[in-house]
Amino acid sequence: MEIQMKSIYTEGEIIESNERYTIYAKPSRPLAYDANKWVYHQMPDQLTLKGDMLQQQVMHQKIGAAHLQFEFPENVKPKPSMMQFLRAQGFQLGCLELYVIEANMLRQLKEKPIRMIRVTTNHVEDFLQVATPLNLPYGDDYAAEFSDAVRKHVELGERTLDYYVAYLDDRPVGILNLIEKESTVEIDGFAIVEKYRGQGIGSSMQAKVGKIAGKRPVILVADAEDTAKEMYIKQGYTYVSFQYSALKEHIDTHPSESASLHI
Repeated sequence: MEIQMKSIYTEGEIIESNERYTIYAKPSRPLAYDANKWVYHQMPDQLTLKGDMLQQQVMHQKIGAAHLQFEFPENVKPKPSMMQFLRAQGFQLGCLELYVIEANMLRQLKEKPIRMIRVTTNHVEDFLQVATPLNLPYGDDYAAEFSDAVRKHVELGERTLDYYVAYLDDRPVGILNLIEKESTVEIDGFAIVEKYRGQGIGSSMQAKVGKIAGKRPVILVADAEDTAKEMYIKQGYTYVSFQYSALKEHIDTHPSESASLHI
């Protein structure tokens, strides 16, 4: 199987897909940027992108989402003129990198005496104890929406992804999400409580993921500017590809026509 960015899990549901783009949306989570976005299969020109901005804004207004998000084709860097245009429109540009590692390499990482448990209703508050402080910088509303979504997901027993919490001396110290597919296992939402970082807990959690994965490769994405990717490379992860994105926050959810887009 060829591993690509499209192998990465997206929480939103596909509501439209054609040769030009795929549209994801999740009305129950309007504040989750990655669940409500457009992913381009072909790089648009500026005129096309202007029209797409307006269309996405109208769609997002209907569900109460106050952002615009576009992801560009894998391994295609927008031209400088496109980047300049997006920044002039108030967008922040980002770049994610995709990495892969064989599960047996993760199993060789040194393990600390931690327990890593799949979250059930018995552990969901421990998971949120770690997650909430990390979510608060994005706003109280986002943190509350995230917590509600996790509780509902666990209560319903949905298995599109599994939440895991790691314990050291019975204290929750780390969390991650696992998306298990037939041919890959994806790590997402990987975080360690700040005062426990640098103690090998992250490596121990990944070693346990290696055991869960069996013979399947493990994949993850990292911000191109994040120092964490250097750790992944040292652990044996292999770089696969990159993808640029553009995000505009705090758009008017009740604008008059195109008031918030200076086009």
